[in-house]
Amino acid sequence: MSRDPRVRLEQLRFLYNIQLDHLRQTEHWIRVAEERVAEAASREPPPPPQWGYPHAEGDRPPTVHAWDCSMSGPKKPLTHEQALRALTIDQIPPCVYCTPDRDLGVLE
Repeated sequence: MSRDPRVRLEQLRFLYNIQLDHLRQTEHWIRVAEERVAEAASREPPPPPQWGYPHAEGDRPPTVHAWDCSMSGPKKPLTHEQALRALTIDQIPPCVYCTPDRDLGVLE
């Protein structure tokens, strides 16, 4: 190994440039991987709804249900926020069988 500081500086600059090239290549691989993840996510179907209320219950007022509750017919899907609003602000009663108010953390 040379003791000349100019040679050492040249070696360090050479190493630095090689490491920069490796870093650029790694950044490229990361961008490609991120694009693939985003593309795959865009093809995934949206998750099924968790909450809903029946489209029509005759003369009875609507009730909020868990999506998989068998005590109601076809339901209009609700987001988490919409179900909370229906129970709290709109005062739509919860189903007494699937108790969505309990699962949503609504206290009486």
